[in-house]
Amino acid sequence: MLERGTYLMESVVACGNCHTAKGGPMARHELAGGFQMKEGPIDAITPNLTPDKKTGIGNWTDAQLIVAIRDGKRPDGSLIGPPMPYDMYRGLSDRNTKAIIAYLRNLKPVKNATRNSPT
Repeated sequence: MLERGTYLMESVVACGNCHTAKGGPMARHELAGGFQMKEGPIDAITPNLTPDKKTGIGNWTDAQLIVAIRDGKRPDGSLIGPPMPYDMYRGLSDRNTKAIIAYLRNLKPVKNATRNSPT
């Protein structure tokens, strides 16, 4: 699963394009968030997808991650705002979604608090 997740994350879904900072101290931390996206109505700072329990997804269950990826909802039920392309991920197979989660769980936890994007 990890091998499949690595392939998907580094090619097809490419979460690092948004969830890895492009400069500054967080740029060296894969998927730790902190990339500011400001274009048109979008004004967001991407969240931390590492398994850090305080600032990332470390306390999220696999079921919660599946809902986040496919439906764009956080564990508290709030919507993950644009530009998260969850509508494009709705069709991911169970196997591919679980492979992505395996990849995320395998990342080094990085402490990096970011604000939620507006809905």
